Amino acid sequence: MDKYCIYLRKSRADLEAEARGEGETLARHRNTLTELARKQKLPISAVYEEIVSGETIAARPQMQRLLSEVGAGQWDGVLVMEIERLARGDTMDQGLVAQAFKYSRTKIITPIKTYDPTNEFDEEYFEFGLFMARREFTTTNRRLVRGREASAKEGKYVGSIPPYGYKKVKIENDKGFTLEIIEEQAQIVRLIFDWYVEGAEVSGEKKRLGPHAIAVRLNELGIKSVVGKEYWTIYGVKRILSNPVYIGKIRWGYRKVKRVVTPEGKKKTREFSEDGEYFIVDGLHKAIISDKVWKAAQVLIAENPPAPIKYRAKSANPFTGVLYCAKCRHAMSMRPASGRQPYAYIGCNTAGCCNKASPFPLVEQRFLSVLRSWADEYDVSKDKEKQEAVNKSELGEAVANLEKELASLNIQLNNVYTFFERGTYTEEVFRQRSSALEAQIAEMNARIKNLKAEYSLALERQKARAEFAPAISRLLEIYVTLSPSEKNGWFKQIIERAYYEKNESGQFRNITPDCFTLQVFPHLPKTDS
Repeated sequence: MDKYCIYLRKSRADLEAEARGEGETLARHRNTLTELARKQKLPISAVYEEIVSGETIAARPQMQRLLSEVGAGQWDGVLVMEIERLARGDTMDQGLVAQAFKYSRTKIITPIKTYDPTNEFDEEYFEFGLFMARREFTTTNRRLVRGREASAKEGKYVGSIPPYGYKKVKIENDKGFTLEIIEEQAQIVRLIFDWYVEGAEVSGEKKRLGPHAIAVRLNELGIKSVVGKEYWTIYGVKRILSNPVYIGKIRWGYRKVKRVVTPEGKKKTREFSEDGEYFIVDGLHKAIISDKVWKAAQVLIAENPPAPIKYRAKSANPFTGVLYCAKCRHAMSMRPASGRQPYAYIGCNTAGCCNKASPFPLVEQRFLSVLRSWADEYDVSKDKEKQEAVNKSELGEAVANLEKELASLNIQLNNVYTFFERGTYTEEVFRQRSSALEAQIAEMNARIKNLKAEYSLALERQKARAEFAPAISRLLEIYVTLSPSEKNGWFKQIIERAYYEKNESGQFRNITPDCFTLQVFPHLPKTDS
């Protein structure tokens, strides 16, 4: 039996239409395509929805899933409102979409036209539609960027997230937004500048505080950070001290988006612009601090630049990018050994975090212990292979029974349509019975899909375990011969993430590898939950 699905995506224009009160876009499109499927008697087995930009497929998980299934020949047709919903990105993404539908001979069904990839005229029309969609997308983006820049020059706030101390408000009788002071947060901003410029009472005398000391003090006072998290960081304090928004200015183009292509795919990064590549203008909002305090803070920042990065120095921490704090979720760091501290220590440097440090040898010992237990657990035996064959047989029988029930339901649905066309059923009876059967069909398809997905996941995990065992064993064999950076490379291949937690401090001679909690997660397929 033919199988069809619906793909829905909310675009920027849809959001603007909703703002004008035209109703929820996805609901309207879903109703339109469902009605189209009923008229053409197309059984719908799945609906994919997402609310993202159409610029890249990499940012659209539902589209990735759909293309994978289309490429595998799972669908006979996909219903969309217009072909632009499939791809508006660059030529590479559009080529991927066109290729997937062409080689699998999957139809694209819209309310206006049905595109058959086996028809050369439809194929040409489809590719032309994608080209025009890309052109429209590029033109729209260019217009939006120019509009945002023009708004910024007028002193309006064009960012999506307001800076700490302000809230974003709509300008009365005009387009755009500006900032309004949140007095409770503004007092904290003034306090940060005052501590940095004038100083604070420390042990009976007034001392000027640096970003780290300020972050520690804010955390001790229980003040939530700029993003509403529990901990302030050095970088959060530095961003406040260097942001001219607090003297009533708008800065535009200071951190520009740069697109790069890596072996993992296309990525976006942000880089600081050079002098002259950005502008600062008077904003429409009120300042929180005075120009005098701002200038004094900038002088101190210039006199205390960040320490230069030693590009040639190699990392001595094999857990870089692997081990994280279980309390604040920031990366753990390693403090090297010194004269007063004969061992390197693993600890959390987040200002105010109460997670205690432990000697590096103990943490490393726990990691290796976990890897040894994994090597034993992931060793696939013949008994497991036999059990896998039994499970596959049981799965096949269960799926076959469900598919028989599904076929019976589809026959009943076809009969309902036949009786309605003959006039046997009234429109009300037709809707009630067809809706009930369609719900049962959707539920049956979901059960079949879940069974297959469950078994597929089990196979993936089994395969991953089989590949993990020799890799872990090899790492344990050569571990002592590896450099810290080589160990880090092995860890990143095997370990997805690890969390460390310790609540009591102690000397090295008095503690054991069990004095802290270590949760280590391998790179294995996971369920959606």
